[in-house]
Order: sequence, then C-alpha cells, then structure tokens
Amino acid sequence: MKKTFAAAFTLAALSATANQAGALEIRFYPGERVYAYQLDGMRGTNSVLLHNIAVVNDGAAPVRLDEVAIELLSGGRPVETRTIGAAELASAAANGAELQRAALFDLLRFQFGGERLLPPGAVLSDDLNLDPGEAVLITSQAVAFRGAREAARVRVNGGVAARDLPISIEQSKIAYSFPLQGAWYVAAGSSFHTGHRWSPMEEFAYDFVQLGADLRTHRGKGTRFADYYAYREPVLAAAPGKVVIAINDEPENVAAMKRADETTEVYFERLQQEQFARIAGGGRGVGGSQVMIDHGNGEYSFYAHLKPGSVRVKEGDVVETGALLGLLGSSGNSTEPHLHFQVCDAPDPLLCAGVPVKWADVEPLFPDLPRALQSGDLVKKAAAH
Repeated sequence: MKKTFAAAFTLAALSATANQAGALEIRFYPGERVYAYQLDGMRGTNSVLLHNIAVVNDGAAPVRLDEVAIELLSGGRPVETRTIGAAELASAAANGAELQRAALFDLLRFQFGGERLLPPGAVLSDDLNLDPGEAVLITSQAVAFRGAREAARVRVNGGVAARDLPISIEQSKIAYSFPLQGAWYVAAGSSFHTGHRWSPMEEFAYDFVQLGADLRTHRGKGTRFADYYAYREPVLAAAPGKVVIAINDEPENVAAMKRADETTEVYFERLQQEQFARIAGGGRGVGGSQVMIDHGNGEYSFYAHLKPGSVRVKEGDVVETGALLGLLGSSGNSTEPHLHFQVCDAPDPLLCAGVPVKWADVEPLFPDLPRALQSGDLVKKAAAH
C-alpha cells in the first residue's frame, strides 16, 4: 500500500512539473540578442541589461510562479547567477498590473517592443498565480562581469522552463564618423546613471551638448534657444546610406526648459506630464524634427531634436559621410538644445533595439586608454591623418 501511494505521489509530482514546463513560456525584448557594454577597457569589465523578461502561462491550467533565476553562461556553464524570489516577483507583478490598468503599458509600448514581447490580449497578473493567458513582467535586470559571456539563461521554478538569450560583446558592423564638429560633452551615454541605458531603443544613444568656459551649456540665463552654444550647429551624416525619415516641421518649445523660479523637483514633475503628451505622438513627437538613415546592413542612424526648417534632406535621398543633414535644435522631447544620436536595428526610432556604436574618429579631450564612451566624457572629432 505504501509503495502504491509513493508511486502515485511521484507520478503526480512529475505530471505537475511536466504541465508547468509545457505551460510556461519565457519571452524577451529585445529578443534576438542582448549587447554588452564596456565599463572598463583596461580591466575587461562589461555590463549587460535584460530590459524585459516575460513569463507567460500559455497553457490551459493555472500555474504558480515561485522563482526566476538569471544565469550568465561561459563555456556553457553558469558563471554569474541572480535569483529573483517570491517577494521581488510579487512586487514586479503588482507594478506591471498597475502599469496596464493605468493604460501606461500601451502608451509606453515601445519599451516592450509593441507586440513582440507579449501576445495580443495578454493580461499582466497582479500576483504570482498565473491563469491561462496571464503573464508577469520582470524589467531592468543589470549584471556586470569580467571578460565575455555567450548567453543569459533564464530559468523558472527551478528549471521547469528555461530559455537562453545570446550576449554579444560586438559593436556596430560599420564604424561611424562623429556627426558634429568641434568639442562636445556627452551629457547622456550608455552609463547606468543616465536615462538612455534603461530604454531598449536608446540604450546605446548619446546626447551631445557644448560647454562654455564656465562649464554651462548656455550664455546668460539660458531662457532662449539662441543662448545655447550648441544651437544651430551643423549635424552631419555619420555614414553613407539612404534617408528613410526626414521630418522638418516639428516645433521647438521653450517652455520645456527649466525656469529660473523652479526647483528641480517641480521641474521634473512638470516635465514628466509634458513628456507623456510627446510620447503619445510617437516617433515624431519624441524625436521632433529628425533624420534617420538606413545603412543597408540592418543598422539605422538617428538624429533627433533638429531645428525645424533646417533639415536639408528628404526621404529617399542617398547621402555620404559628412553630408549636412540639418542644424542642431531643441524640437520634440528635448529639455534644451542638443543632438540625440543613436544606432538601432529597425527603421523606427522607438520600435527598435539599440546597437553599441563603433566610432571611426572620436577621441577624448584628455588622454586615456582606448575604451567605450561614457556619460560625462568630453570628446572631439579626431583629426584626419
């Protein structure tokens, strides 16, 4: 009798495990690969960010989500492991469900790749008991490591479901020329302490501004666009290609800049509300007057916040490196005149995944060992030899 009960219990447990394995699906966005970004070239340290992990119950019965493990693989074996337990998963579930209820999931759909991450009609569960069709969304998982890693493996509930996401330590396929002239400050790059790194499309993007002798970006009070050193500077094509987006009529809004009588906290609260309105306008509303170039190798360079009326190219034009695209401005989702430059993998500035830029002719103003650019760097276009 005991043998029969034990056998029945074992078969039931195996059946439950098999049902979970068949029911749970792991999805990523970006889902083809994830790029590592160099932290320190001399020490060989890199970082990788898994933007979105979705655990979806695509079976016919409810499933309990208990644990998610993230492993970075080298030589096929785990080298770094992070375990996300029930408490953290419950918080992620509640946050995702609230995001969906508030309609922010649809507004920020570019953050999740549109429908590439979750199937149409998927519901974000507010707890860890997933009914059929429900999902839990885990975001922004960053890991640092030394050397190279071949993949990130995500395992659910001790391994009843698992999936690998390849890690690339490569940069862009072609080397891009610096799209500006003179010396520039990297106000935001791929470092974790600035905002770009946390959004898939602009993960490896740059915001370039110019500084004056007083280390400010503007003369006087900075209440006019013309006060800014970067304003109306020429923006140049970083590589040869075909223009696929050319928008010349998105306006600049001086009200988007911080007022002298505002605290930083008040300004960011006001700015967030204004940004939601621009995001609702899609790529046009966010990028403003802009240019995107197809380089014919699955890479697209994007130049945002140009001065309206200054764009010199139109869709379908074929341009060479150094061609004048327009003048630097502050249109779209811009808080002051600057150039937003990114390379990504699709002809949509929002629904694409960023690619780390390999620069052909950029050098720091202060001597340094070869390394990837970081937020806070001062750079210039290297002189031709």
